[in-house]
Amino acid sequence: MTPAAAVFGRTNWTPMDWGIVVVYLIISVGAGVVARSFVRTMDDFVVAGRKVRTALAVASMSSTELGLITVMYSAQKGFVGGFAAFHIAVLSAIVTLLVGLTGFLVVRLRATGVLTIPEYYEQRFGRRTRILGGLVLAFGGILNMGMFLKTESMFIVTVTGMHPGPALTGVMLALVSLALLYTVSGGMVSDLVTDYIQYVVLAFGLLLVCWLAARSVGWGHVFSEVARLK
Repeated sequence: MTPAAAVFGRTNWTPMDWGIVVVYLIISVGAGVVARSFVRTMDDFVVAGRKVRTALAVASMSSTELGLITVMYSAQKGFVGGFAAFHIAVLSAIVTLLVGLTGFLVVRLRATGVLTIPEYYEQRFGRRTRILGGLVLAFGGILNMGMFLKTESMFIVTVTGMHPGPALTGVMLALVSLALLYTVSGGMVSDLVTDYIQYVVLAFGLLLVCWLAARSVGWGHVFSEVARLK
Protein backbone atom coordinates (compact mmCIF):
# COMPACT_ATOMS: atom_id res chain seq x y z
CA MET A 1 0.00 0.00 0.00
CA THR A 2 1.36 3.42 -0.97
CA PRO A 3 1.70 6.20 1.64
CA ALA A 4 -1.16 8.13 0.00
CA ALA A 5 -3.41 5.08 0.10
CA ALA A 6 -2.54 4.51 3.74
CA VAL A 7 -3.60 8.05 4.58
CA PHE A 8 -6.59 8.65 2.33
CA GLY A 9 -7.66 5.09 1.57
CA ARG A 10 -8.81 4.45 5.11
CA THR A 11 -12.24 6.06 4.97
CA ASN A 12 -15.85 5.46 5.91
CA TRP A 13 -17.13 6.92 2.66
CA THR A 14 -18.23 4.98 -0.37
CA PRO A 15 -17.23 5.88 -3.95
CA MET A 16 -20.70 7.44 -4.37
CA ASP A 17 -20.09 9.74 -1.38
CA TRP A 18 -16.77 10.90 -2.81
CA GLY A 19 -18.33 11.25 -6.26
CA ILE A 20 -21.01 13.62 -4.96
CA VAL A 21 -18.40 15.80 -3.26
CA VAL A 22 -16.10 15.84 -6.28
CA VAL A 23 -18.93 16.76 -8.68
CA TYR A 24 -20.04 19.57 -6.39
CA LEU A 25 -16.49 20.93 -6.10
CA ILE A 26 -15.97 20.79 -9.87
CA ILE A 27 -19.21 22.69 -10.52
CA SER A 28 -18.65 25.26 -7.77
CA VAL A 29 -14.97 25.97 -8.35
CA GLY A 30 -15.36 25.73 -12.12
CA ALA A 31 -18.14 28.32 -12.10
CA GLY A 32 -15.97 30.60 -9.97
CA VAL A 33 -13.06 30.36 -12.39
CA VAL A 34 -15.30 30.92 -15.44
CA ALA A 35 -16.74 34.04 -13.77
CA ARG A 36 -13.42 35.80 -14.27
CA SER A 37 -14.59 36.65 -17.80
CA PHE A 38 -16.95 39.22 -16.26
CA VAL A 39 -14.10 41.07 -14.51
CA ARG A 40 -12.98 44.14 -16.43
CA THR A 41 -11.88 46.68 -13.82
CA MET A 42 -10.54 46.82 -10.27
CA ASP A 43 -14.06 47.74 -9.12
CA ASP A 44 -15.31 44.47 -10.64
CA PHE A 45 -12.59 42.46 -8.90
CA VAL A 46 -12.89 44.00 -5.44
CA VAL A 47 -16.58 45.00 -5.11
CA ALA A 48 -18.24 43.27 -8.09
CA GLY A 49 -18.68 46.58 -9.90
CA ARG A 50 -20.91 47.86 -7.05
CA LYS A 51 -23.87 46.23 -8.81
CA VAL A 52 -24.86 43.52 -6.33
CA ARG A 53 -28.63 43.51 -5.71
CA THR A 54 -30.32 42.73 -2.42
CA ALA A 55 -31.34 39.15 -3.19
CA LEU A 56 -27.85 38.10 -4.32
CA ALA A 57 -26.24 39.95 -1.40
CA VAL A 58 -28.49 38.13 1.09
CA ALA A 59 -27.74 34.77 -0.54
CA SER A 60 -24.01 35.49 -0.48
CA MET A 61 -24.01 36.57 3.17
CA SER A 62 -26.15 33.58 4.15
CA SER A 63 -23.83 31.07 2.52
CA THR A 64 -20.81 32.85 4.00
CA GLU A 65 -22.18 32.78 7.54
CA LEU A 66 -23.87 29.38 7.28
CA GLY A 67 -20.73 27.34 6.94
CA LEU A 68 -19.67 24.02 8.40
CA ILE A 69 -18.62 25.49 11.74
CA THR A 70 -21.90 27.40 12.14
CA VAL A 71 -23.97 24.30 11.49
CA MET A 72 -21.96 22.16 13.89
CA TYR A 73 -21.80 24.62 16.77
CA SER A 74 -25.52 25.32 16.36
CA ALA A 75 -26.18 21.60 16.62
CA GLN A 76 -23.96 21.41 19.72
CA LYS A 77 -25.67 24.44 21.30
CA GLY A 78 -29.05 22.89 20.59
CA PHE A 79 -27.96 19.59 22.11
CA VAL A 80 -26.71 21.30 25.27
CA GLY A 81 -29.14 24.19 25.66
CA GLY A 82 -32.28 23.05 23.87
CA PHE A 83 -34.42 25.82 22.39
CA ALA A 84 -32.38 28.44 24.29
CA ALA A 85 -29.75 28.03 21.57
CA PHE A 86 -32.00 30.02 19.23
CA HIS A 87 -31.03 33.26 21.01
CA ILE A 88 -27.83 33.51 18.95
CA ALA A 89 -29.66 33.35 15.62
CA VAL A 90 -32.50 35.63 16.79
CA LEU A 91 -30.15 38.37 18.02
CA SER A 92 -28.06 38.13 14.85
CA ALA A 93 -31.19 38.41 12.71
CA ILE A 94 -32.39 41.49 14.61
CA VAL A 95 -29.07 43.31 14.29
CA THR A 96 -28.71 42.39 10.61
CA LEU A 97 -32.27 43.54 9.88
CA LEU A 98 -31.72 46.87 11.63
CA VAL A 99 -28.51 47.52 9.71
CA GLY A 100 -30.21 46.55 6.44
CA LEU A 101 -33.24 48.77 7.02
CA THR A 102 -31.40 51.82 8.34
CA GLY A 103 -28.14 51.57 6.37
CA PHE A 104 -26.24 52.19 9.60
CA LEU A 105 -22.59 53.01 8.69
CA VAL A 106 -22.91 51.13 5.38
CA VAL A 107 -24.52 53.99 3.43
CA ARG A 108 -21.96 56.56 4.61
CA LEU A 109 -19.10 54.18 3.88
CA ARG A 110 -20.33 53.44 0.35
CA ALA A 111 -20.74 57.16 -0.32
CA THR A 112 -17.00 57.65 0.11
CA GLY A 113 -16.33 55.45 -2.93
CA VAL A 114 -13.56 53.44 -1.24
CA LEU A 115 -12.80 49.87 -2.24
CA THR A 116 -11.34 48.73 1.09
CA ILE A 117 -11.53 49.70 4.75
CA PRO A 118 -7.81 50.66 4.87
CA GLU A 119 -8.48 53.03 1.96
CA TYR A 120 -11.11 54.71 4.13
CA TYR A 121 -8.56 54.98 6.94
CA GLU A 122 -6.28 56.91 4.61
CA GLN A 123 -9.05 59.34 3.69
CA ARG A 124 -9.83 60.06 7.33
CA PHE A 125 -6.50 59.70 9.12
CA GLY A 126 -3.65 59.50 6.62
CA ARG A 127 -1.32 57.06 4.90
CA ARG A 128 0.30 55.65 8.06
CA THR A 129 -3.07 54.74 9.54
CA ARG A 130 -4.01 52.99 6.31
CA ILE A 131 -0.87 50.84 6.43
CA LEU A 132 -1.31 50.05 10.13
CA GLY A 133 -5.03 49.31 9.72
CA GLY A 134 -4.35 47.10 6.71
CA LEU A 135 -1.74 45.10 8.62
CA VAL A 136 -4.07 44.63 11.59
CA LEU A 137 -6.97 43.54 9.36
CA ALA A 138 -4.76 41.17 7.37
CA PHE A 139 -3.22 39.61 10.47
CA GLY A 140 -6.58 39.21 12.21
CA GLY A 141 -8.16 37.77 9.08
CA ILE A 142 -5.37 35.23 8.60
CA LEU A 143 -5.65 34.07 12.22
CA ASN A 144 -9.44 33.86 12.00
CA MET A 145 -9.56 32.03 8.69
CA GLY A 146 -6.72 29.76 9.80
CA MET A 147 -8.78 28.66 12.79
CA PHE A 148 -11.80 28.02 10.57
CA LEU A 149 -9.67 26.14 8.05
CA LYS A 150 -8.21 23.79 10.65
CA THR A 151 -11.52 23.18 12.43
CA GLU A 152 -13.34 22.38 9.19
CA SER A 153 -10.52 20.10 8.07
CA MET A 154 -10.62 18.26 11.39
CA PHE A 155 -14.36 17.72 10.93
CA ILE A 156 -13.92 16.41 7.38
CA VAL A 157 -11.13 14.04 8.41
CA THR A 158 -13.18 12.74 11.34
CA VAL A 159 -16.39 12.23 9.36
CA THR A 160 -14.66 10.51 6.46
CA GLY A 161 -12.55 8.34 8.78
CA MET A 162 -9.20 9.29 7.25
CA HIS A 163 -5.97 9.12 9.22
CA PRO A 164 -6.08 12.14 11.58
CA GLY A 165 -2.41 13.02 11.18
CA PRO A 166 -1.13 13.40 7.60
CA ALA A 167 -4.64 13.63 6.10
CA LEU A 168 -5.39 16.80 8.09
CA THR A 169 -2.59 18.68 6.37
CA GLY A 170 -3.69 17.40 2.97
CA VAL A 171 -7.31 18.44 3.50
CA MET A 172 -6.25 21.90 4.70
CA LEU A 173 -4.05 22.40 1.64
CA ALA A 174 -6.83 21.20 -0.67
CA LEU A 175 -9.43 23.54 0.84
CA VAL A 176 -7.24 26.64 0.81
CA SER A 177 -6.00 25.87 -2.72
CA LEU A 178 -9.54 25.58 -4.09
CA ALA A 179 -10.59 28.82 -2.41
CA LEU A 180 -7.53 30.67 -3.71
CA LEU A 181 -8.06 29.30 -7.21
CA TYR A 182 -11.40 30.93 -7.85
CA THR A 183 -10.85 33.98 -5.60
CA VAL A 184 -7.63 35.02 -7.32
CA SER A 185 -9.20 34.29 -10.71
CA GLY A 186 -12.28 36.50 -10.44
CA GLY A 187 -12.24 38.28 -7.10
CA MET A 188 -15.62 39.26 -5.68
CA VAL A 189 -17.46 38.20 -8.86
CA SER A 190 -16.21 34.63 -8.45
CA ASP A 191 -16.99 34.74 -4.73
CA LEU A 192 -20.58 35.75 -5.46
CA VAL A 193 -21.04 32.98 -8.02
CA THR A 194 -19.68 30.27 -5.72
CA ASP A 195 -21.59 31.72 -2.75
CA TYR A 196 -24.86 31.49 -4.69
CA ILE A 197 -24.23 27.85 -5.62
CA GLN A 198 -23.37 27.07 -2.00
CA TYR A 199 -26.50 28.89 -0.84
CA VAL A 200 -28.74 26.74 -3.03
CA VAL A 201 -27.06 23.52 -1.88
CA LEU A 202 -27.15 24.60 1.79
CA ALA A 203 -30.78 25.71 1.66
CA PHE A 204 -32.12 22.51 0.14
CA GLY A 205 -29.68 20.33 2.08
CA LEU A 206 -30.53 21.78 5.49
CA LEU A 207 -34.26 21.68 4.83
CA LEU A 208 -34.01 18.05 3.75
CA VAL A 209 -31.85 17.07 6.73
CA CYS A 210 -34.13 18.86 9.21
CA TRP A 211 -37.20 17.19 7.70
CA LEU A 212 -35.57 13.75 7.82
CA ALA A 213 -34.43 14.33 11.42
CA ALA A 214 -37.89 15.45 12.53
CA ARG A 215 -39.48 12.53 10.71
CA SER A 216 -37.07 10.05 12.30
CA VAL A 217 -37.09 11.40 15.87
CA GLY A 218 -40.52 13.01 15.97
CA TRP A 219 -41.46 16.46 17.26
CA GLY A 220 -43.04 15.03 20.39
CA HIS A 221 -39.78 13.43 21.42
CA VAL A 222 -37.90 16.70 20.81
CA PHE A 223 -40.18 18.67 23.17
CA SER A 224 -40.27 15.97 25.82
CA GLU A 225 -36.48 15.66 25.84
CA VAL A 226 -36.06 19.43 26.22
CA ALA A 227 -38.52 19.40 29.12
CA ARG A 228 -36.67 16.49 30.75
CA LEU A 229 -33.32 18.25 30.56
CA LYS A 230 -34.58 21.44 32.23
